[in-house]
This record gives sequence, structure tokens and C-alpha cells, in this order.
Amino acid sequence: MIGSGLKKLAAEYGMKVDRGVAYGSLQGFAATMCEGSGWKRIAFSTTFSDPVQKTAFMDAVQAVDVQKTYRVSGLGIAADGVQINFVDNPGTMGKIREFLAWFLPLLQEYGASAWDVCPECGYQITDGKWMLSDGNVARYYHDACAQKALREVEDQNEQRKQQDNGSYLKGTIGALLGALIGAVVWAVVLIAGYVASIIGLLIGWLSDKGYRLLGGRNGKGKIAILIVAVILGVVIGTLGADAITLAQMINETPGATATYADIPMLLIALLAEDEGYRSALLGNIGMGLLFAALGVYWFVIRTGKEVADAKLVELK
Repeated sequence: MIGSGLKKLAAEYGMKVDRGVAYGSLQGFAATMCEGSGWKRIAFSTTFSDPVQKTAFMDAVQAVDVQKTYRVSGLGIAADGVQINFVDNPGTMGKIREFLAWFLPLLQEYGASAWDVCPECGYQITDGKWMLSDGNVARYYHDACAQKALREVEDQNEQRKQQDNGSYLKGTIGALLGALIGAVVWAVVLIAGYVASIIGLLIGWLSDKGYRLLGGRNGKGKIAILIVAVILGVVIGTLGADAITLAQMINETPGATATYADIPMLLIALLAEDEGYRSALLGNIGMGLLFAALGVYWFVIRTGKEVADAKLVELK
């Protein structure tokens, strides 16, 4: 995603916008701009051919308190580039401009590779294409090198899948066992008169933990399995709370003819015949699922990222 501030900055440097990022040559260096909730990011795809120069560059960067001076929340220098995250507050765009005025001359001074040096082969490009990788980093490739990089990504995805010896069946069993443990906690909380999103988070965590411990396959099916497990955890926990309540009533009623073994049939009868109970139960389940959805959202997002294939796509 990219907002108006970064779009304006990118336009000033003649950069393009596609797939939620701004990309192109930023004063001679391959750069990508993007942002999210509370942050803005600039990533440079560049290398240092001289290790001594790279060390000197790192020393020059570390000599300045970039967090205090430019609102930088993180600055990472890797073998294939530099990534800078900024805290997104009012006035941050001004700080980004100040940062670039200081930082870009450092890249030039210490011999960072230019935007038209292919990251795959290291040779200069006369006519190539921009490709966007995971992590929202755009790089400029020769046509042939772009195809090679794409094949490498596809091979890595296939190799990862082949190395995954997990089982959806085992993972399902583990997720359900975890959800059942969470259901017990959910029932206890309901009996105490509370409904809390933290329990939904607990059910999601236990389901995910059970899935992993029993060797579940790390594929896209994991997301559906976790969602189903959490739903069952909430439903079973809600019914379990009512079952415990019925057990208490049987235990406290003198001369009661019903036994604990009758509780399942009593619940079925209440569902079939008592509209008030049915409405109350569905309401509790609905509220529970709402809080559970809020609680497990992070687990679903994380799992989605874990099982997603790495991607390399061409930019316009």
C-alpha cells in the first residue's frame, strides 16, 4: 500500500506506482516505497562490491542516531540491499526527505551499486524489467535473468513442499485436541459469567500448537483446519457450560430422576422444544465466535504467510 505522501515523493523522482508500491531509480539507486498502519518504508536493492567500503558505509550510518534525527524505527543492511522503516506520524514525510538528503550521498560515496546493475548477474542493464518480490522489494533485471530468478523461486516453492512430510490428518487431530482443551476453559469462563476474546486467542493458540506438535502439514489446508477447530472449540465449550449447569441442577435437586448420562438428551430436547433456550444458546455461540474470530485473527494471518508460496511478479 502507498499513500499520497509517498506517491508525491516518488513522482518527484520520476518513479512509478504499481501493485501498491512506488519503484524505480531514486537518484540512481533502485528503490521501493510502501507503507502500512503506523509505518512507511524505503527499500534499496543494492550491493557493495568492496567489503572495506561496505564496512565504512555501515560505520557512517551507525555514527548517526537515525531514530532520533529521522524517526527511523529500523534500518537493516543485508547482502542484497538496505531497508529503512520510519514511524508514520505527522511530519514524517519531511523527515524522510531529510533522511534521503543525508543517506543517498552515502550510497554514492561508498560505492553502492546503481539501479541498472542486475541483481542476478551483476552486469549493467540496457533494457530490462522491474520485478517485485515478497517483502515489497523491486529489482531491475535483464529479461533472461528475470526468468532465471522466477524459476529459482518456483523451484524453492516446490522444494519446500516436497520437504514437508507433515500430514493433514495428524494436524487435524492435533488441532481438535487443542481446541477441546480450549473448550474446557471456554466453558468455565461462561459459567463464571464472562465472554472474553482472550479465550478465543487461547483456543486458536492451542489449536495451532496441537497442529504443530502432531506434525500437521504446512499447507493452505491448515488455515481451514484451524478455523474449523476454533469454531468447534467455541460450540463445544458453550454446550459444555450448559451441560455443567444441568449437572449442577441434577446434583442439587432432591429426588431428581435424571442422571448425568441423561444430559446429552436433555440438551437435545431443550434445543428442539425450548425456543428461549435455543435463542440464548445461539446468541452465546455467536458472541463466542465473534470474540474467537478477534482472538485468532493473528494466527490465521500468520499461518497464511507461512504457507504462501514465495512470489516474483513483473511490474508495469
